[in-house]
Amino acid sequence: MSKGRLRTFDEQIVLDRAMQLFWLRGYEGTSLSQLVDAMGISRQSLYDTFGNKRALFLRTLEHYQKTQLVEGLALLTRDGSPVENVKALLRFFDALARDSRARGCFVANTLVELGPHDAEIAAVVRGILATLQGAIEANLIDAKRAGELAPHKQPDELAAALLNAVLGIAVAGRLAHDPNESPLVLAGTLRMLD
Repeated sequence: MSKGRLRTFDEQIVLDRAMQLFWLRGYEGTSLSQLVDAMGISRQSLYDTFGNKRALFLRTLEHYQKTQLVEGLALLTRDGSPVENVKALLRFFDALARDSRARGCFVANTLVELGPHDAEIAAVVRGILATLQGAIEANLIDAKRAGELAPHKQPDELAAALLNAVLGIAVAGRLAHDPNESPLVLAGTLRMLD
């Protein structure tokens, strides 16, 4: 930011606007002009506050983790049944995937678009996914202790399979698909917990 000039915008609000645009259009599909328009700030303010487009994108991934992911993870810390909490998390991600804007999941989209050729972004995404998988596994360990999970089911294997299912649901959410298919996929995923 230039010396003597006060910031006239809420950084979290404009960061959320950038995240929404990247989420909808992807990194490559989003231009600086579109970002400036969506964020409602000048190009210079974008550079002064967030750096370049790539640095802004990394900040939006962090913002996603602190907003959307935290909201989902909060479902796992509720009182009651650990298995029901995991099911609530799966329903949460299914609802994100079925959003009428066909955005899928921001992290899954990033994994597919940039993960294969951007090591830094791939590491950030892997960290987010590891956090999610670890939280699911912790709930499944509690579920097993409480007798809610069949003795032959291994929490680590099941958590990995559920994360994979969530990613599949999220990627499918980016596509124009049959709306009747989503409930079937979710039902099959939930049945993994029976």
